[in-house]
Amino acid sequence: MISSSAASDAQIGVLALLSLVTLLAILADGYTTSVALKNGFVEQNPIARWLFKKIGQPLTLFLDGVAILFLAGLFSNYTLKGAYTFLGVVGGAEIFFATRNYLRLKKQKISLK
Repeated sequence: MISSSAASDAQIGVLALLSLVTLLAILADGYTTSVALKNGFVEQNPIARWLFKKIGQPLTLFLDGVAILFLAGLFSNYTLKGAYTFLGVVGGAEIFFATRNYLRLKKQKISLK
């Protein structure tokens, strides 16, 4: 946990914002993946595909979010820049995957509803 003496309010705000954006990106990727799977697409990530079969997609997404926030918290104990980088990379990747899923669905004329 970041102590208030180790980080300014602005730094904690940036960390919170990056965490929120990353979680929203995870949800967007999860939603577009769910729509794709319901329309005959196959999950390309073998680990995610295995977890979806074993524990389901909702629990997999929840555990993914918890693990990412836990790791970001660990990084922030040592270096805020490391936590920022971690969340930026993970959030960026999730935004990429959600966008890619959306474009594939759009190409097939599949609605997100």
